[in-house]
Amino acid sequence: MKRTGLAILGTIGGALVVLTAVVVGRALMLDLPPPASTATRSAPASAEETARAASSLSEAIRLKTISYQRGLDSEETRASAAALVAFREFIASRYPAFSRSTTREIVSGYSLLFTWEGSDPKLEPVLLMSHMDVVPVVPGTESQWTHAPFAGEVADGFVWGRGAIDCKGSLIAMLEAAESLAAQGFRPKRTIMFAFGHDEEISGLEGNKKIAEMLAARGVKLAFVSDEGGMMTEGVVSGIATPVALIGVAEKGYLTIELTAHAAGGHSSMPPHQEDTAVGKLIGAMTRVGDAPFDSAIDGPTRAMLDAFAPAMPFGRKLVFANLWLFKPLVTQIMQTNPGTAAQIQTTIAPTMLKAGVKENVLPPEAEGVINFRLHPRDTMKGVVEHVTHAVDDKDVKIEVLPGAREASRVSNMKGPAYELLHKIVAESFPDALIAPNLTVAGTDSRHYLPLTDNVFRFVPLRVTADELAGFHATNERVRVKALGEAVGFYRALMQNLDDPALDSHSPG
Repeated sequence: MKRTGLAILGTIGGALVVLTAVVVGRALMLDLPPPASTATRSAPASAEETARAASSLSEAIRLKTISYQRGLDSEETRASAAALVAFREFIASRYPAFSRSTTREIVSGYSLLFTWEGSDPKLEPVLLMSHMDVVPVVPGTESQWTHAPFAGEVADGFVWGRGAIDCKGSLIAMLEAAESLAAQGFRPKRTIMFAFGHDEEISGLEGNKKIAEMLAARGVKLAFVSDEGGMMTEGVVSGIATPVALIGVAEKGYLTIELTAHAAGGHSSMPPHQEDTAVGKLIGAMTRVGDAPFDSAIDGPTRAMLDAFAPAMPFGRKLVFANLWLFKPLVTQIMQTNPGTAAQIQTTIAPTMLKAGVKENVLPPEAEGVINFRLHPRDTMKGVVEHVTHAVDDKDVKIEVLPGAREASRVSNMKGPAYELLHKIVAESFPDALIAPNLTVAGTDSRHYLPLTDNVFRFVPLRVTADELAGFHATNERVRVKALGEAVGFYRALMQNLDDPALDSHSPG
């Protein structure tokens, strides 16, 4: 018996040795891809071009193209409409070579579609996107800005102001790149379209949605679409010292549910049990939904992202990420503890609005609460509604899906020629960067073009730190002047490298 026990222990010990060897061996085999050679690297904009781009962005920021909530009729919305017209005139005057080389269409009064006809009409067009509108500055926070939010100040190596990152910086970089090429007499072989929406911040229903419908009616098929989403980040990804370029290959869905609880009203001096009041029923229902999270899993774009991160990690983390077959439960548990990483692996639940009562001593007969869900590609709108219905489990609570819901996008081909081209241009433009696909957790206008292409990629070539990223939709939004020059170089290289017929969505490549 003793010998049998020793034999079992010996077998277990041997298995552990083998397991350790496999785990360590897989980690040691991971190497970072070699940087682009000096000969193939894309040149950033010159100092003169970079200064011009900064000046252009400064002027663009000063145009207050603010998207306000739909349905408002006010002096502010009329001023914003005038600013959008001024933005259109700004493009025409600031970019004369681009304007001469393209045809311009105005959609829904303000959104713009520019078409730069290629020399080979058989090739499917590529669509480059951005948006002209910006979110408002929260009233009362203006004094917290280092520079006034709509002054477009160029100071301390930055261009400051609302829209610098989201999304006028990339829009200006595109136009600067196209202007320089057009001025040199360049004509693309493949048609390049530029879609600049005026209402992305309020879902793009009158802008890019209408442009997409217009192109669909013309029978246009797009080779690929490039829009905002991922960025060139520095110090944002924990454990990775090098800059990381995140390319969004899919986008989460969007669903908002309103819960309305009903109960007998009355005087607050004689209340029933809390769970029998409308407010109590609502609190209970929303709590039950929050306590019923959706399944988490490391798959699809998120798994591809972690695989790309692994070679750049310190050895201890590399050991884990190189062996997700073994450590996936642990990594999943860790990712669930951080809101940013949790959003990558599951459908999120966010209670956002509450409404009940008209007076402090009156029991309201009705209470309303709103919960916003961002759908992971593995979940569906139907499944989310069923999940919520099961969690609420109360006949006195009405469940209603609010307008604007959409499914998660499909995942673009991470091994196809379009992604490979984008990866190549990123590597040549940012040779110090690690490149990784990822899941875009917020919404973009690119979803409107999914019927026209199999490939939508979400990447803004602006280099940002965690501190700069904190200005996104917030105070002190700004972008480095040098980063603008890099972005101009990126877009110029991209526009010059679209000739390959394999990029077409119908191509067997």
